[in-house]
Amino acid sequence: MADTSIPAGYGPDSELDYEGPDPVWLQLTAVMIARIERGDYPVNRPIPSIAGLVQEFGLARGTVRKTAAHLAALGYVRIVNGKGAFVLPRD
Repeated sequence: MADTSIPAGYGPDSELDYEGPDPVWLQLTAVMIARIERGDYPVNRPIPSIAGLVQEFGLARGTVRKTAAHLAALGYVRIVNGKGAFVLPRD
């Protein structure tokens, strides 16, 4: 099974390392978690849309979708079909 742990060393302003050892979707997950924890995306407000993240990072839609699904699985966001992924309160 693939390692899905969040790689260290990525902050809210980090650029993705397309040639590095960590999968790009996990790098994006780390960046998004850092942004959520910094407060860039307030609780109960959406993170940028898939299209917005595709444009910002130059990734495929499927890669960004995988990141959003992983953020949901980790409890950072709740995905609402047709509306986006909304930041959940953290304990």
